[in-house]
Amino acid sequence: MDRTETVVRNMLQAIEAPLYDVGVLSDRGMLPGLDGITGDAVLARLPLLKYRNARGSHIYIRPSGEHRYTALDDLSEISLSRLIADGFTPCAVVETSAGNFQAWLKHPAAFPKLLGTFAAQHLAARYDADPSAADWRRFGRLPGFTNCKPKYKRPDGLFPFVRLKLHTGEQYPMAESFIEKIKKLYEAREQERQARRLQAALSPQKGPRLTTLSLERFRTSSKYQDRPAAADIAFCVAAYANGMDEARIERALEDDYLSRDPSPSKRASYIRRTMTKAREWAER
Repeated sequence: MDRTETVVRNMLQAIEAPLYDVGVLSDRGMLPGLDGITGDAVLARLPLLKYRNARGSHIYIRPSGEHRYTALDDLSEISLSRLIADGFTPCAVVETSAGNFQAWLKHPAAFPKLLGTFAAQHLAARYDADPSAADWRRFGRLPGFTNCKPKYKRPDGLFPFVRLKLHTGEQYPMAESFIEKIKKLYEAREQERQARRLQAALSPQKGPRLTTLSLERFRTSSKYQDRPAAADIAFCVAAYANGMDEARIERALEDDYLSRDPSPSKRASYIRRTMTKAREWAER
C-alpha cells in the first residue's frame, strides 16, 4: 500500500459515508463520472486521480447527497485553534497549503440542505472561514495529492502535497447543543424572512437604491487575490445588501464571466449558484 492510498483511506474513514463525489478539476472543467461512488471505488480510481493530478488537475472529495458533515475552508491556525477550543474539534483537518486549513465537522445526523448551508454560513462567519465556500455540499481537497495552484509552484517546478493533519472521525463535543441552537436560529431567521416578505407585499413598492458597487472593484481587491469566485460572491452580497436589482447583478456576472468555457449552460448555472448563495448570505 503506497502513501497516497494510506492517506486517502484515512480520509474516507474520517468522513465516512455510503457514497462519495470525487472532483477532478482542470482548465477544461470537472471530469464527469465520479459522482455517487463507494469508498472502494474511490480507491480503485487512485491511478486515474494521480495521473490527472500530475497533469495539473485539482482533486477534491465530499460525501454524496445530504450528509452529516460541514466543511470549513480557508481557516488560519488561529481560527482552527479557536474552533477546537470552543468544542468544535473536527473529525478531519486538511492542510491545503502552508498554514491554511480545511476542517470537517461531524454532526449527529444528516442535515437537510438548507439547514446544512445555514450551519456552514454561521460557523464560517464565527471562525473567519471563507464565506463563498459555506454551503451544504462543499468539496474539500483530497489529501495525498498536490495543490497545483500556480502560486504554490516551487522553484523545482513541483507543487506541495495536501496533508491530512487530523483524522479521528469523531463527532465534535459541542454537537448536541450546537444542533439545538442552530435549528432555533434557522427557524427564527425563516420567521423573520416571512415577516419581511409579508411586509413587502403590503407596502408600496420602492425602486432599488442607486449604488456605485462594481464587480471589478471586488475582483481587483487584494483580499480576493487569486480568488475571483469569492470576489463574485462578495460583490453579490454587497449588491443585495444595497438594494441592487437582481437583473443588474446578473448582468454584471454575465458581462464579466470568469471561465473561458463557452458553454451557456455552465455559465447560467454558475451565475444562478453564485446569486443564490449570496442572497442567502445577505439575508442572514
